[in-house]
Amino acid sequence: MTATTSMTNEPDAQTAAGAGGHSTKTLPPLHSGTAAAPATTSAGSPPVVASTVESVVPGSFCAELWRSVAGIFSAILAHPFLTGLADGSLEEQAFKHYVVQDSLYLREYGRALALVASRSPRPQWTAFFCRCSQQTFEVEGGFHQEFLEYFGTSVAQETAAAERSPNNLLYTSFILATVHERAFYEGLAAVLPCFVVYLEVGKALKQRGSPHPLYASWIEKYGGEEFESIVLQVVRMVNEVSAELGPAQKERMRDLFAQGCRMEYLFWDAALTRQAWPV
Repeated sequence: MTATTSMTNEPDAQTAAGAGGHSTKTLPPLHSGTAAAPATTSAGSPPVVASTVESVVPGSFCAELWRSVAGIFSAILAHPFLTGLADGSLEEQAFKHYVVQDSLYLREYGRALALVASRSPRPQWTAFFCRCSQQTFEVEGGFHQEFLEYFGTSVAQETAAAERSPNNLLYTSFILATVHERAFYEGLAAVLPCFVVYLEVGKALKQRGSPHPLYASWIEKYGGEEFESIVLQVVRMVNEVSAELGPAQKERMRDLFAQGCRMEYLFWDAALTRQAWPV
């Protein structure tokens, strides 16, 4: 899934900028034998990955959130879909499937961001998330359209008869239900993984690059400074919100964030296998 990427730096300037209950130390569920085990160092521990969130806001609640999903993120980075993006070995049809599913995902994610905007306690945050929501729909006509033109097709053609895959439906339903039914801080935690995971994945893959121009373009987008500035605005909002919460509320945010990160993993897994409904 992708978050918006063409907004300026500060929400206060009225410009806008990417989920419970399982242990955050547990790796995400693996899908039908297709997912790779997390990479390890020679000592058997997960590799150390430089974190943008931790380096920019060290010691913050959001940095703590990110550390709590270290095992999940190691599994994400080791997933064949992402390693295939970096080394160019990913089948193009798997990438096309991902783009189409991401278009369908963003329609629901945009609705979720609009709900977050409506419940934001500060007018600047409302304006910020309204613009986020708008941008998710504009991505279909821009970034995704460019990718699908490579395959000689368009977003409109591909999504006309397409439906969300099981993992896509699971993730979007989780986000929308949380944002609609729960408190603002819980909705914020549910939409956060789409922002932060894509930033950290983009930064990690940018260090490797890709020989495939299509994949290199995707990596550059999410590993670039523009997207980073947007994500860090959301990160700072999360830190401000968490400062007013009690221990139980913070734990709820941790659970929702970890669950969303697991579903990010499942989304890439569904793209790799071109997941479809069995009946």
